[in-house]
Amino acid sequence: MNAHVVPCADLAEYRERADAWTEGLPFPVLSGPSLDRYRSLFPEGELPRVETAPRAGTVISVGGDAGAAGRLLAAATGRTHRVVEPAGLARALAPLAGELVAVVGLAEDITASGDWPGAHGPVVGVVTARDLTALTCLVYRSLTAGAASEDRVFVATHPMLEDADLADTNEFEDILGLGRRRPKLLVLKALGKECCAALPDGILCGRSDPIDAPPPPADPSYRHMPCMYGAGCHRADLDEDRRLPAAELHATVVFTHSCSSIAVGTNAYPHHVALGLGLLEGTAVAVVGALGVHIVQRGAQGDLEDALAEDLPLGRAVERLNERARPINGWLNRFGLLGDPGLVLGLPGGRAADAVAGAAEPAGTAVRRDEEAVRDLAHLSNVVLPRLERLCWLEPGVDALAVEGFRIRVREAAEDLQAPDLASRVAGIETDLAAFQHATAAAIAHDIYVNGWNYGGPSLDGLREVSQRPTTCPNCARDRAALITMRHVVHAGLTVRTLQCRRCGDLWWTSEESDEPAFVLEGALDTDAVSGRVTGLSRTLRNDSEHVLRGGIGFAFAMRRFLGLPPEISAPISVLPGEKEEFTAEIDLVGHQPRPDVHTGVFIAIVNGAYIASSSMMRLAPAGSSEPVRPLKRISDNRTSQGMPVK
Repeated sequence: MNAHVVPCADLAEYRERADAWTEGLPFPVLSGPSLDRYRSLFPEGELPRVETAPRAGTVISVGGDAGAAGRLLAAATGRTHRVVEPAGLARALAPLAGELVAVVGLAEDITASGDWPGAHGPVVGVVTARDLTALTCLVYRSLTAGAASEDRVFVATHPMLEDADLADTNEFEDILGLGRRRPKLLVLKALGKECCAALPDGILCGRSDPIDAPPPPADPSYRHMPCMYGAGCHRADLDEDRRLPAAELHATVVFTHSCSSIAVGTNAYPHHVALGLGLLEGTAVAVVGALGVHIVQRGAQGDLEDALAEDLPLGRAVERLNERARPINGWLNRFGLLGDPGLVLGLPGGRAADAVAGAAEPAGTAVRRDEEAVRDLAHLSNVVLPRLERLCWLEPGVDALAVEGFRIRVREAAEDLQAPDLASRVAGIETDLAAFQHATAAAIAHDIYVNGWNYGGPSLDGLREVSQRPTTCPNCARDRAALITMRHVVHAGLTVRTLQCRRCGDLWWTSEESDEPAFVLEGALDTDAVSGRVTGLSRTLRNDSEHVLRGGIGFAFAMRRFLGLPPEISAPISVLPGEKEEFTAEIDLVGHQPRPDVHTGVFIAIVNGAYIASSSMMRLAPAGSSEPVRPLKRISDNRTSQGMPVK
C-alpha cells in the first residue's frame, strides 16, 4: 500500500476523493498505463509525496470531466480555479493577458475551443492528455516533478541540422539507451511533424498503442498517416524496433524542435498520433515545442536552459523563448508549452544564448519609362532581373552566370534606345528569359522530388521577420493565420512573404517585394485521392498586372522518389494581363503505387523573376476507399488568401 498515492478504479471514486483532498491525504490518481510507467521509475515501489508549494497564476479547467483534476492542481499549489466549457475558454482567457494560466483539459475539449489557448493573450501552459487516466497522472507528476530526475541535459540532433556535432548523439540508439535514466531536460532537434520526431536511424512516435492496432474513429477532415489505414509506419525504411512510442521515453521536460510538436487546438492530425500527447502519457511533466512550421533557432536551447537555471516558471521560460525568437523568424519560431506554466523546475548551470541580429531596411526603387520597348526593357532591368539575382540567394542551384548574361544583354540593348531593332531585341531577351525560368522551375521541382524542400534554402538563416498581419486561413476558414514578411539582414532587397496557419501550416511563399499582389496562384491545399486512379492537382495562375507573365511552373512531391510517387512535372507558362491560366499535374496512381499517406507536394513557379510556391497535401487513401464525403475547399478570389502575391 502506497502512503502518498491512492489509485482510483473509476472516475466516480476519483471525483469523490479529489473533492475531499487536502494536504496530508493520499493523492488520488486514476489507475492506468501512465501511472504504471511513472511507477517504473521507483523500483522500490514507493511513489513520491506531492509538493504543495505555492505557484503563480490561475488554473482553468475545460469541460466537466477535467474539473476534478484541475481542482486538485489548484488546491495543491494555492491557485484559484474555475471550470469553463470549451466554447467559453477564449472569453475566460481574454482578461488574463500576461498572466500565467494553467489550462487543464482533455485534448479533444481543448481542440473544441477552436485554437491554441495561448493565442488569447495569457502566458498559457496546457495540462492535457488524450484520456482521463493520463491527465490525472500528469497532474500528479506535475506535483512531484523533482522526483527520479537527473540534473542534466541530453541533446539528440539530426545530423542534417546545425550544431549536430555539439549534440550528445545523432543516433537513435542512444535515445533508446537512456532507459530509466531520466534527464531533467531532453532536447530533440529532429525532423518531423505533429506525429513524430525522426533521426535517420529511428523515429519517436506519437502513438502509445501498437502500430498495427486499429485506431479510434477520426474526423475525415484530418490528415491521416499510413498507420491509421493499417499500412504501418510512414518510415517504411525502418524496422519496428526502430520506432519508439513517445510514452516510453523517460525525461522530465522535453524540448522538441520538430514542426507542430505542440498542436493541441490547432491539430491537423488526429490526437491519437500526436507526439506531444504521447510524451505526456510517459513520465514527462512538460513538453516545450514548436507551434506550426518551425525553423530551428540555434540560441533557443541556451535561452531555455538559462531560464530554467534562473528558476523561472516554465511559462515565463517559454515566454522568453518567444520574445527572443520574435525579431528573428517570428511566426516560424513560435513555442508552446504542454504542462503547468507555474512549475519552477530549476536546472544547474545554463549556457549563454546567441545574440540576435537586427533587421535591415529595404532599398531601391524601379524606374519607369513611357515608350513601349523602353518600358519593357526597364521592367526587365529593374524588376525581373533583380528578382532573378535574388533567386540565386534562395536557390543556390540557379545558374547565376546565365542571369548575369541576361543583365549584360539588357545593358547592351540600353546603350542605343533609338535603335530600329530595339523592340525585337527586347522581345528576344523576354523569350530567352521565359525559357530560362521554365528550365529553372523544372530543376527546382526535380530537386524537391529527390531531396526535399525548404523555401529559401541557405538564406533562411539571414531572414528576419519585419511584419505579421493576422488574416483568415483560406483552407480551414478560421482566423488563425498570418501573413508574414521577412527581410534579409545582408541583402536588403531580399524579401520573402509567407501565409502561415496555426493549424494548416505554410500555405504559400513568395519572393515578391511589394505589398499588393499582382499575380496569384489559386488552388486547394488538402486534396483527397485514392490509390489505383489518376488524379489531378491544379493551380490557376492569375495575372492582374499590366505585364505579360512569362516563365515556368511545376509540381513535385517533396522527397518522395523513394516512396514511389510519380516524378515532378513542369511546363512553360504565359498569361496575358487580366487573364488566368490553369496548370494541372496529373498524378498517375495506377502506374505508380505509393503507400496511403498524407503526401506533401509543392507547386512552384518562376515567373517574371519571382519565385512563388504553393503547398499541397494529397491525402491518399487505399484502393477501394469511397469518394470523399465533403467537397474540396477552393480558394476564393481573396488576394491575401491562398493566392500568391507577385508583381
